[in-house]
Amino acid sequence: MKRRAILYIRVSTDEQADKGYSLQHQEERLRKYCELHNIEVIFIFKDDHSAKTFNRPEFIKLLAFIRKNKNCADLLLFTKWDRFSRNAGDAYGMINTLNKLTVEPQAIEQPLDLAIPENKIMLAFYLAAPEVENDRRALNVIVGMRRAKKEGRWMATAPKGFKNVRDENNRPIIAPSDDAKYIKEAFEEIAKGLLSTEEVLRMIRAKGFNCSKNNFWVLIRNRVYCGKIFIPAYKDEAEQTVQGKHEPIISEELFNEVQDILNGRKRKFPTKQTRTEELPLRGFLMCPQCGKNLSGSASKGNGGKYFYYHCRGGCKERVRADIVNRELENNLSTISANKSVINYYYEAMMGLFKSRSKDKNQTLRKFQEEINANQQRLDNAQQMRLDKEIEAKEYQEIKNRYEKTISGLTREKAKISEVDSDYQQYLDFGFHVLANLDKYYGQADVQAKQQMVGLIYPEKLIFENNRCRTNRQREVIEYICRGVKELGGNKNGTGGDFASQSHRVIPLGFEPRTPTLKV
Repeated sequence: MKRRAILYIRVSTDEQADKGYSLQHQEERLRKYCELHNIEVIFIFKDDHSAKTFNRPEFIKLLAFIRKNKNCADLLLFTKWDRFSRNAGDAYGMINTLNKLTVEPQAIEQPLDLAIPENKIMLAFYLAAPEVENDRRALNVIVGMRRAKKEGRWMATAPKGFKNVRDENNRPIIAPSDDAKYIKEAFEEIAKGLLSTEEVLRMIRAKGFNCSKNNFWVLIRNRVYCGKIFIPAYKDEAEQTVQGKHEPIISEELFNEVQDILNGRKRKFPTKQTRTEELPLRGFLMCPQCGKNLSGSASKGNGGKYFYYHCRGGCKERVRADIVNRELENNLSTISANKSVINYYYEAMMGLFKSRSKDKNQTLRKFQEEINANQQRLDNAQQMRLDKEIEAKEYQEIKNRYEKTISGLTREKAKISEVDSDYQQYLDFGFHVLANLDKYYGQADVQAKQQMVGLIYPEKLIFENNRCRTNRQREVIEYICRGVKELGGNKNGTGGDFASQSHRVIPLGFEPRTPTLKV
């Protein structure tokens, strides 16, 4: 009786390019085999997907065809077992499935009689070999990409502001593109500290830069723009950052300054030229209509000079400066530091500073000894490289490790060095200001007022319906202070006891909110 067969042909794009496989070549081989062995071909399925799994469009259709047309074929023929699968576990399962459908899978160039138990060993070899090849190829790609990254090369599609090019040795590298000028402008504007990231994005979008809000946030956090390449941790290798071979768009100093602002560690204030006694909140107010910054200016009328905060975005938002200024002062007067809490923080910080000051010299000496020891190790490795006792790759790994260690120790030493012996004077003054915010604000000059507003409120203020509001205050202010009304006392802060309140209650801002609990 003449046997019937379904032909299965598979090739992936990389195999066509690298190994010369083709669908046509496999079909010719299979048809010739069927002619020589008097086998009738009833259908041909052609796939162009990887054999890592059986989740391939044509193979799914093949199974559906066999199930729908029972006993339609005796054989499923392909050229080699790696055309069938590159995963041994999946392959055994599929062979059992096909056998239950009375179809025998067979590779014409690697024929096996699976009724003979010993042949299953050869089947395991045929199936495992391509799987091992896949794993080895993937491992080589990972190792190769990490090696290239350690050399300072960006091994992916170029990020916004860059383009993929080749260097003089025809190796992949990235170079600034036409969008680089927008990236640079964005970092420079954020570094000024006067515009939010959303406002900066809107500004460069209007000039032709195309970027989503989420991608923009990732962009301004990416060290690649200051010439660095980040290498994530892998197995026993720690994460690291290396100097890239590409041309940076911004300086490292500018990048770090922007990160400080984004992390809330630094807040820029208006320059002296923009400071006006009557406009202390210029640069800190956001338009309630369009979300842009409110500027400020004076107008003459009725024989006098009147100051206004106003929007330049075309929405005609305009409000008298004295009303806004007074409202902010009123709000500050409702904030009072609880004495028991502030005393606790004061004593805790005094203890911390005393402890750090006492051990300062000893600690600095230990850090310097560690820095010197690691520098000596690095110098020894350099000498060994010059004497050709170690390879360049090994030296580079040693260099990266010790430079990172030295850099970390130097930063820690700098932090300890900043501990001032006059800490008690600064603590006394700082906590006295916290306990009397409204009084200090009312007596301060415009520069000090702007610094106080910037320190208390990390986000822009909004004046609407004759009230000032903000999304949040600095966390330390929220923990130490509460509105006088909330405390149940007067402006002197003598009423109420903060310590009796649950630490799980969310603190109130300027505007009353529905009380909730953190879960």
